[in-house]
Amino acid sequence: MANQVRKWPNVSFLDIDTQWFVNPVDGSISHHDMYDYLHLTRHGYRKLAEPLLEEIQTILKNFLAADALSASEAEN
Repeated sequence: MANQVRKWPNVSFLDIDTQWFVNPVDGSISHHDMYDYLHLTRHGYRKLAEPLLEEIQTILKNFLAADALSASEAEN
């Protein structure tokens, strides 16, 4: 999927590591992450949202930096 997304402009792919939710030792899923082992709990969504938020903040910082640079070039 990541390779397919790369060809689309303005699209990012966030790779979710299964070890965020699946115990690598025994393959179990904590009920704190998925209460019914299908749907995420608040704790599970938080695990998912934190890296997503970091990615969004990085994209916004890069956008703002590029926008500031192009604005300063337009003034000159």
